Amino acid sequence: MALIPATILTGFLGSGKTTLLKRVLSEAHGQKIAVIENEFGEENIDNDILVADTEEQIIQMSNGCVCCTIREDLRSTLQLLAAKKRKGLLDFERVVIETTGLADPGPVAQTFFMDDEVAESYLLDSIVTLVDAKHAQQQLDDRQEARRQVGFADQIFISKADLVDDEALDDLIHRIKHMNPRAPIEKAHFGEVAISKVLDLRGFNL
Repeated sequence: MALIPATILTGFLGSGKTTLLKRVLSEAHGQKIAVIENEFGEENIDNDILVADTEEQIIQMSNGCVCCTIREDLRSTLQLLAAKKRKGLLDFERVVIETTGLADPGPVAQTFFMDDEVAESYLLDSIVTLVDAKHAQQQLDDRQEARRQVGFADQIFISKADLVDDEALDDLIHRIKHMNPRAPIEKAHFGEVAISKVLDLRGFNL
């Protein structure tokens, strides 16, 4: 079985991760994506677009995507999804993992390299980070996790850019580029991001 590409979606509370995920789960993009949502997510997707609440918390969406929440740990959730795919019980082509706002993406990424069972089924494609233009400078000053989310990113989206003036936005972009010179930076308005900019970035093709 071909390896399943995985994307890690990070960003602090309020940066727009959930808005972006809602688009992935509801848009007619023709891709079958399994979204792994952190159960401790600050803004759960569930209430808005998930209606069924099943035993295993794996829900099939109308556009062919699948959504599930992390029960014990990411590793067991990934293994469960891969096993269901192998048995033909679930049909998906790729995985998007939403981390909590305070998560350091390093250990999440390591799961794909350090765990043999996960590495047999999945290929880490990229880490995508959303940055809240209005609060980012403060978050980057105060929180190491925010700095690591920017540092690890293969693609960075700045949300809420319309809430700050051009000078503040330029300062933020300059700071982010200094922290991570290799990741492209784009503005994202209410999660309106081309799916192609989120998936298949091949950030970890070694």
